Amino acid sequence: MQPLAYELCYSSKLIKTKTMKKVLGLLVALFLTVSTFANGIVTYSDAATAEKSKTSGVFNFSFDSNYSINDITKTANYYTNYFTVTPIKSENGIAVKISLVDDNEMARRVITRFFVSLEIKTINVSGDEIQLDDFIAKYIMS
Repeated sequence: MQPLAYELCYSSKLIKTKTMKKVLGLLVALFLTVSTFANGIVTYSDAATAEKSKTSGVFNFSFDSNYSINDITKTANYYTNYFTVTPIKSENGIAVKISLVDDNEMARRVITRFFVSLEIKTINVSGDEIQLDDFIAKYIMS
């Protein structure tokens, strides 16, 4: 009987270990999924001079350190017919300058695609979080 009892205890430990590995694996996967969807903060740097930016077609933003210059540049390369993007590393993250190639409505609307491609849903303007569509309508469209 002793070997049978040993077998039962051993298989019970094995089942518990496998179950714990599965639970731990699920928790790690959940954490990675949540951290992947965590968006960084994007701030509109030209809030005080918004009308001047609309007229000139040059818009300045500050991206926090959740974004990399490589990601911003790679995404911007899809929209070179509409605007240029100049990311510069700064002390608070990345300063991004968007300059329209041709100042027209289509080019301004394509800026929305750029932000959506980077999974940006809100823009911080003077401490207020504004939904992307509302931001584009108020601060980008002329």
